[in-house]
Amino acid sequence: MKLIIQSDDLGITEAVSCGIARAAREGAITCTGLFSNMPAAPFAVELMKPYPQICLGEDINLVAGRPCADPEKVPSLVQKNGLFLTSGMHWAIDQKDGDQNHVKYEDCLTETEAQVLRFKELTGKFPEYLHGHSYSTPATWAAMEAIGRKYSIPLVKEMHKRFGIIRPSRNWNKKPFPLEDQIKADLTECVIGDQEFLNNPISFLGTHCGYVDHELFQVSTYTLIRNQDLAAVTSERFKQWIQENNIELISYRDLKGM
Repeated sequence: MKLIIQSDDLGITEAVSCGIARAAREGAITCTGLFSNMPAAPFAVELMKPYPQICLGEDINLVAGRPCADPEKVPSLVQKNGLFLTSGMHWAIDQKDGDQNHVKYEDCLTETEAQVLRFKELTGKFPEYLHGHSYSTPATWAAMEAIGRKYSIPLVKEMHKRFGIIRPSRNWNKKPFPLEDQIKADLTECVIGDQEFLNNPISFLGTHCGYVDHELFQVSTYTLIRNQDLAAVTSERFKQWIQENNIELISYRDLKGM
């Protein structure tokens, strides 16, 4: 079995980025996606330079921090203070309106392209993949697909569909995710004994490795789970599970030749 292990949210904060770098150095992750709009993004890019084996994509983030584009050009995505509407704010509007039409395609297109170009500015190259973050609508997906086509960047969702990639049958991270549940989450327990997951030609683990800092609590409800995921992917137990099951770790980079 081939396995892609992705750790999302590089650059969301410095502490999370340090945790992802450790997962690249000592753990089993093969891919990570950058939040190019966040203040910690330049720090995160420098941090990952010693790990060229890691497939570096862009997590299109429309809910945390400030947009890369001028906030006045993406009005359906931002609050009056110029910060993104959070996932919770979007869900509340959806519930009130009975649809997701408050998010405008043109705004999503503008910001998605701005984040991709910011990624290129920071790294000198285009992302190796595009992946959505937290909140999505038909408009956010359509914008990501359009920008992916424009710059020839594959979407994670499309690659999973094309190659029949599956996730574990048990989910260790969820929404909402109370802290008391986060501290007990164990991805290793979710994959051990999952025969369908092990027998699939290509499978996928989506993790959120990282350390926790004050800034993280301001922009994400995924906090303590990041310590749990980092501990799991760097553990001897997890590495032994990989070895015992003859699992080949791959990234989206490897799918290009398949």
